[in-house]
Amino acid sequence: MRSLTIFIPGLFGSGIAFPDDLPNAPALNWFLKKGFTKLRKLNSFSYALCDLFGLKQNGLNDLPIASISRLIDSDQYPDGVWVRVDPVHVSTNGNRLKLSDSSQFNITQHDALEYAAVINGLLESYNLQLEVPSPFRWYIKLNEGMELSTTPIDSVIGQDILPHMPKKSNNINIEQLINDIQMSLHDVEINFKREEEKKLPINSVWFWGCGKLPSIIDRTWSSVYGDEVISEGLSIISATPFKKLPEKFDEIEDINSNFSNLFVIGEFDRFRNYHNFDEWVEMLVRYEINWFSPLSDALERKNIDQLIIETDINSIYISKYSRYYFWRDQKSFIS
Repeated sequence: MRSLTIFIPGLFGSGIAFPDDLPNAPALNWFLKKGFTKLRKLNSFSYALCDLFGLKQNGLNDLPIASISRLIDSDQYPDGVWVRVDPVHVSTNGNRLKLSDSSQFNITQHDALEYAAVINGLLESYNLQLEVPSPFRWYIKLNEGMELSTTPIDSVIGQDILPHMPKKSNNINIEQLINDIQMSLHDVEINFKREEEKKLPINSVWFWGCGKLPSIIDRTWSSVYGDEVISEGLSIISATPFKKLPEKFDEIEDINSNFSNLFVIGEFDRFRNYHNFDEWVEMLVRYEINWFSPLSDALERKNIDQLIIETDINSIYISKYSRYYFWRDQKSFIS
């Protein structure tokens, strides 16, 4: 069996009604017309990605996203319990607090280190230290006995974040700590500069993905291609070959052998939560040319037996025989 699975949440945008003058995407429309479509509801990119690797949430415990991504960001084994403490912008919307993640702002490594210096001044009393190996992914190693129950950042964007705040631990007053961090960031000089430059200030952090790095998990995929760090970390702990996602499907070299390959495309995910029609159209057209059209050709030539497209709202199953399903009605790729 030669099977490809493309994990691409956000492919169909934010769900807000788009105008009728949509870009021409014949290959994607053909997949919807001839394929079998199953509706789904994905809330978290990171948790759904873990599920594809067979790493499932145990009750209310976090999935250890911090340890998985830090394995790549720091290029070393992350001993102990780690939690992501990612920079965010929080704004008020009536009596709600709304979070904007790093897909909506830029931050340099130099600026990230300045923020970290301020926060680490607060963390000294907790015997904790913030590490910033990446401008957008920050980490704290928790002391023994500290536990947190958190909500993944990619499932709270656009919602009122108050019901999703981290739960208290017996050994750390997380609500007070977050409040102190917000107060300290409020007066940071670099935030005044960002506001003058019409950039979102970094006025808070989001704790999530707490846990230890899991032991080796069973291998599910022949190879994984991805454009983000979680898929790379999951590939390492499942002993799966990983390659950076190429610009075009035609750049994949091992397409003629038997395989069950996973392609992780993360750059569409922001469109689940942020409505930006022009950027979405531009990206969709690019993927139609570089990915969907060549995939359609590969199915027609029977170079692959099965294609599965996993989005945040549906799963689309197409086989090399799907072209013969004449009875299936035309579907629009926008609901």
